[in-house]
Amino acid sequence: MVSERAGVAGAAARGMAWAMAAAVSGRVISVVGLVVLARLLAPEDFGLLAIALVIVTYLETLGDLGVGAALVYWPRRAEEAARLAFAVNVVTGAAWGLAMILAAPWLAGFFERPDAVWIIRAMALSFPVKALGNAHDALLRKELRFRARMLPEVGMGAAKAAVAIALAAGLGWGAWSLVVGHLAGLAVWTAVLWRVEPWRPGGPLPLDLFGPMLRYGRGLVAVNVLAAVVHHADLVVVGRMLGATALGFYQIAYKVPEMSIAMLIWVAGRVLFPAFSRIHAAGEDVGRAYVASIRYVSLMSLPAAVGLVLLAEPIVTVVFGSKWAPAAPMLQALAVYIGLRSVGTPAGDVLKGTGRTGLLAGLALVKAIILVPALIWAGGFDASAVAWTMAAVAVVTTTLNLGVVQWRYGVPVPVALRGAAPGGAASAIMAAAVLGWTRWVASAGSVIGLAAAVLVGALVYVGAVGALFPDILSRAKRTLLADTPPLAEGAPK
Repeated sequence: MVSERAGVAGAAARGMAWAMAAAVSGRVISVVGLVVLARLLAPEDFGLLAIALVIVTYLETLGDLGVGAALVYWPRRAEEAARLAFAVNVVTGAAWGLAMILAAPWLAGFFERPDAVWIIRAMALSFPVKALGNAHDALLRKELRFRARMLPEVGMGAAKAAVAIALAAGLGWGAWSLVVGHLAGLAVWTAVLWRVEPWRPGGPLPLDLFGPMLRYGRGLVAVNVLAAVVHHADLVVVGRMLGATALGFYQIAYKVPEMSIAMLIWVAGRVLFPAFSRIHAAGEDVGRAYVASIRYVSLMSLPAAVGLVLLAEPIVTVVFGSKWAPAAPMLQALAVYIGLRSVGTPAGDVLKGTGRTGLLAGLALVKAIILVPALIWAGGFDASAVAWTMAAVAVVTTTLNLGVVQWRYGVPVPVALRGAAPGGAASAIMAAAVLGWTRWVASAGSVIGLAAAVLVGALVYVGAVGALFPDILSRAKRTLLADTPPLAEGAPK
């Protein structure tokens, strides 16, 4: 009989493939939109949006008080848990939107940009709009139905880009084109989620579940708040200490690894959390799945990070235009930072999936205590110093993640790091090939040259993985194509 771990592994692998397809499709659309908008708008416009977005990000960490994540984790009474999660989302979405509207003058004053007040207030609408789709999204993730999630993701990216470009090019709306585009994308995301997920709210609320789900969720809320501090404090420091224009450069620099490496981390987390939850609920050891997750995440994330470091300058100047050149050194540092993060991220998914949210919150607190003072110090220099500080601290925080998993689950840090070895070794070979190509064959300073360098890197990397680790590719192919029945295809039972 096939173990739960084997069945979930196959479903998770296929789920990750579909989630990746959705994310890549959405990101391709977003990248095209970003390239066009970067040529239409000024760095300050992106900086003003980033100010509002970082506020939304921090409030979203409080969000629905963790009941959405609890719905993904909850092993029984899924229908009732979904009704409760939807109701809590509607209430909290309205509450956070109102709070952001009322606090807008103070928030704009903190960033010393009084002209951002109405942008902040408009972005507050994202809370009630997104709240209507959060429970449906959690249900799709719970059942690993990532193929169904593809259409909402792609629709959101297309709507954001189309609306923002139309308003920027046709009406000259500046930063407001980005704001309206963001809200339009969320509205499409919610509408399509209701289309692809047949569950509908209705019936009495299971109030007896509120306490247990809240107790599970509050740990994740603490984790999410602290994670937001760790992952977005750099934006606050740059915006507060260096101004909206510097934040605009930093935002563009961050967008590139965010739309590539960070996308991989996000997709992996969306799949690994419910997968680890199922393996744990079946009473099986998560150690082997954890090491495998590091292996496959690193195979995707490390070459992307190395490629961005090597090609940062031509990527910025060729893709976005020469006016964005100051963003190139920031991009290099942020690529290193997110690449390091990718190795330690599966550790957090293991802790979350096995219900150890208190430990995860404590770990996030330690990271925040290390990072925030370092960023404030770096903010006294420039945005590149802030970015390199993020990379330096990531070395420490990734080591902490791996160490905690060794302590709780007996997976030694060297064993976990060996999981990342295939991606690291093949990325080193790829780096040598790209450096040789750009130095002795063709410059990457044009569209054709950049495309050629990327193609050379990709081909060499795939060839290196196939030559050095042929079992990895064959195992991945067998897993993705295995005839394992899907875990669920319909509404919760």
